[in-house]
Amino acid sequence: MVLLNTLGLSKKYGDGEAQITALDRVSLSIEKGEFLSVMGASGSGKSTLLNLLGGLDNPTEGEVLYHGQNIFDMDDNTLSRFRLKTIGFIFQAYNLIPELTVRENILVPKEIAKEKTDEKRFTEIVGSLGIGDRLGHRPAQLSGGQQQRVAIARALINQPEILLCDEPTGNLDQKSGENVMQILKMLNSEYGITILMITHDENLAGQTTRMVLISDGKIEEMGANHG
Repeated sequence: MVLLNTLGLSKKYGDGEAQITALDRVSLSIEKGEFLSVMGASGSGKSTLLNLLGGLDNPTEGEVLYHGQNIFDMDDNTLSRFRLKTIGFIFQAYNLIPELTVRENILVPKEIAKEKTDEKRFTEIVGSLGIGDRLGHRPAQLSGGQQQRVAIARALINQPEILLCDEPTGNLDQKSGENVMQILKMLNSEYGITILMITHDENLAGQTTRMVLISDGKIEEMGANHG
C-alpha cells in the first residue's frame, strides 16, 4: 500500500537568471513498511525532498500525497498535526535543547501536542534505545551516539507512521553509526515504521529495502530491493 508519494514535485529558489532548481518534477512512491534510502551528492536535492515530504517547506509545484491527500491542501492546523503526529524527524545535528534533560528533550513533542505521557511507552522506547540510565543528563554530558539515540526517542514518542532521517549517522564514528543503523532497522522490522533515510554512505544504503539515487534534483535510478 502506498503511504506517501510525490507527483511532479519541484522546488525552485530565487528569480530570473539567479534561479536554482533544487528539485525537478520528482515523482516517488513510498510503500507502507518500507525502508527507503535516498543517495546523492551534496546539493543534489536530497534534503529538499525530505523537507517537502515532511511538510517543512512548500513546493514550487507538484504534490505530496499522504494516503492520497495532498498535504499542502491542508489548513495550517491540520498540517502542523500531520508533522507532529504522523512524521518523526531525525537530523544529522540531533537538534536537542541544551538546557533540558534527556527525559525533557524526548517529551518535547508531547508538550507541543499538550498530551499526557504514556509512561509505559516512554519506558519501552528509552529501554530499547539503551538510554534509560541517562534520563537526568543534559545533551552536553552525552556522546554523539547517545545524543542521536535521544533524538530518535524524541522522534518516536508520538508514535509516528513515518520516520524521515537526514544523514542520521553523519556526525557519528563508524561504530556509533552502525548502532544507529541497527536501531533504525529494528524500528522498521519490529515496529513496522516506514523509514526514508538520506545518506551518502553506500554501505548503509545497501542495508535498506530500496535505494533511490538523486542527481541535480532528479531521480536517476531506483535500486531493487536488497532484502
